[in-house]
Amino acid sequence: MEQKILPLQGVKVVELATVVAAPTTARMLCAYGAEVIKVESLGGDVMRVAGTHEMTPYEDDLNPLFTIHNSNKKFISINIKNEAGRKVLLDLLADADVFVTNVREKSLIRNGLDYETIKELNPRLIYAPFTGYGTKGPVAENPGFDITAFWLRSGPIADWQTEGSFPFLPTYAFGDMATSNAFFSGILMALFARTTTGKGTKVDTSLFANGIWCNAIGVVQTQFEKKHLNPEPLRPTDPFNQTYLCKDGRWIGVYCNEYVEDKEKLAKLTGIDWIIDDPRCATIDSMQKTGVIEEVIKDCNRIFLTKTAFEWREHFSSNNVSCEVMMESQEVSKDPQAIENGFMVPVEFPDKDHTTVMLPTPPVQFSEYGRREYEPTGVIGQHTDEILTSMGYTAEQIETMKKNGAIR
Repeated sequence: MEQKILPLQGVKVVELATVVAAPTTARMLCAYGAEVIKVESLGGDVMRVAGTHEMTPYEDDLNPLFTIHNSNKKFISINIKNEAGRKVLLDLLADADVFVTNVREKSLIRNGLDYETIKELNPRLIYAPFTGYGTKGPVAENPGFDITAFWLRSGPIADWQTEGSFPFLPTYAFGDMATSNAFFSGILMALFARTTTGKGTKVDTSLFANGIWCNAIGVVQTQFEKKHLNPEPLRPTDPFNQTYLCKDGRWIGVYCNEYVEDKEKLAKLTGIDWIIDDPRCATIDSMQKTGVIEEVIKDCNRIFLTKTAFEWREHFSSNNVSCEVMMESQEVSKDPQAIENGFMVPVEFPDKDHTTVMLPTPPVQFSEYGRREYEPTGVIGQHTDEILTSMGYTAEQIETMKKNGAIR
């Protein structure tokens, strides 16, 4: 098979970041060809042991969660508080194209890694700092995690559940992954602009900014009449934009673009023909004002219990209606649609059992360009010697720095 060119080939990225959002951004750059050097502390990225609370393996030779966000990178372990270690990092940045970090600004300034300082070292550098809440404001220095900055502060968790119920908990790092896509796009725009201006720039984003952006409709909607978005099971806005419990105990969501236009078709497909000529059901507004929406929903609830979710999916899909069964996460890795399109791929790890895990792939594909295949991640400092040797450091210098606690 012909090897395709990687679209970001020749781009050098230095990553000084931990956990998920910023490392995933660098992982995306790496997947499409960039050389990414991940700088870890001597103790390593805490994401290496995320398996302890996510109940997945986290050994050096079998660490699927860490591999998702860090595959194909080169790993160097540096103590940036050590003068010799900090010099190594500055040497790496001197000819880098992109610097991705989520270290807090005060620490960056203290270690001479702030934008103004690094810009003098490398004016063409795309300097990409990542924060929880943004660089200004009363909580700018607060630690910001996916669940706090992306989810809790931007509104969805409070509004996406029935009033009084226990708050739902999103999958670990869901907001981080969404945010990484925006950060990735910003860095690519900066690289593109540099081709014409020759200038580097600072490009930043935050979990809070992306949480607000993803919840944009809700944030704007609640500035008017509707102050809360909590679902009301018997009074949804539209009966054909709703989820229903089916005969097999599973749920299906059925969705149309325009109630008035699609009403007759969907009424016949669901067997609630009476709404076609009932003036109370003429529009969404008339259903809400007359209260007939509750009658319609009760009818739908009864009817959907007559078939399994998969039977309903076949019924609607064959009639060109958008719908989907509510799938469990454990089912996604076996989904033929995901597998055939390469959205999930098998990755064999080098543990004693050669364990194979289905891993999600970066979600962009090109016809004329390639993407790197997954490589399982290894140990802390796996490429330290290799990287330093390529930079001109001698074996003696490397050994001295290891003894002095500058590198690992």
